[in-house]
Amino acid sequence: MTKLTYFPGCSAHGTSEEFDHTLKLVMKTLNVELEEIPDWNCCGATSAHVMTENLALSLPLRNLVLAEKLENNTMGIACASCYSRMKSTKKYMDEHPDKAKELTSSVIDEGEYTGKVEIKSMLQFCYEEVGVEKIKSLVKKSLSGLKVACYYGCLLTRPKGVTQFDSPEYPMSMDRIMEALGATAVDFDYKTECCGASFSISRTEVVHLLTGKILEMAKEAGADLIVVACPLCQSNLDMRQPDIEKHLGKKIGIPVMYFTQLMALAFGYPEKELKLSKHIVPVEEALSNIGKVVETPQQPTKTKKAVPSAESEAK
Repeated sequence: MTKLTYFPGCSAHGTSEEFDHTLKLVMKTLNVELEEIPDWNCCGATSAHVMTENLALSLPLRNLVLAEKLENNTMGIACASCYSRMKSTKKYMDEHPDKAKELTSSVIDEGEYTGKVEIKSMLQFCYEEVGVEKIKSLVKKSLSGLKVACYYGCLLTRPKGVTQFDSPEYPMSMDRIMEALGATAVDFDYKTECCGASFSISRTEVVHLLTGKILEMAKEAGADLIVVACPLCQSNLDMRQPDIEKHLGKKIGIPVMYFTQLMALAFGYPEKELKLSKHIVPVEEALSNIGKVVETPQQPTKTKKAVPSAESEAK
């Protein structure tokens, strides 16, 4: 069994409970033991870095120091915002060891920072460490017939110098995982467009504009649902959808699910284990497409006129 240090982030115990729950089901199937960081703290997410530099660095740094006390050399992070803050802080600390020493001695009383722990999003871990072929081999219920638009958001692959994962403009890792489950990943040009992030509170109209376009384009691409790997993206695309429909004056009705929910479903877990009741936009209709075969219309066969043979002509 593989051991992986796990940082759930604040949302895992609240707004994205279904992400955390299905992630653990998936890891169990993949024979990966998640070791949660003892006494972990909030990474600072979208607010600390606009206050003071020391606060923005110290919050993620403390988690990194705590993670180094565990035996595992890789930390998996579910939340894209947490991943971004932690990964950026690690890069900064690795490049500025004096700053790391200053903060660990004056602000963080947990020990020294060595930089030995590698950080990966859980999407990245599934794609790079587990691999598409192993995922495919564990599928018990093919998701064939389901068309999905894979939405990565703006943090999982950006900035490239920090994440070092997939294409920053047109990533395909989640698409490949969905295809391994049997689903069809549609061409989707808005897969890394920003959804408005935490502006959902202070500038709701901005989120309506940005998220509305993402939803419209996913629908136009023919997707039954949108797949995400970020709690904040899921919240904006799902929870805000009824308001966006009022703003646009039309019905969209496209569900938004975590990639781990679909992995768990394909691995044989029943729908009741996926916490589907947490979704604002119902997912049942979209999931009903699983197993449906879209038949290609057959062209009518043209009957050729019989050509008289030379023998019959002679008669």
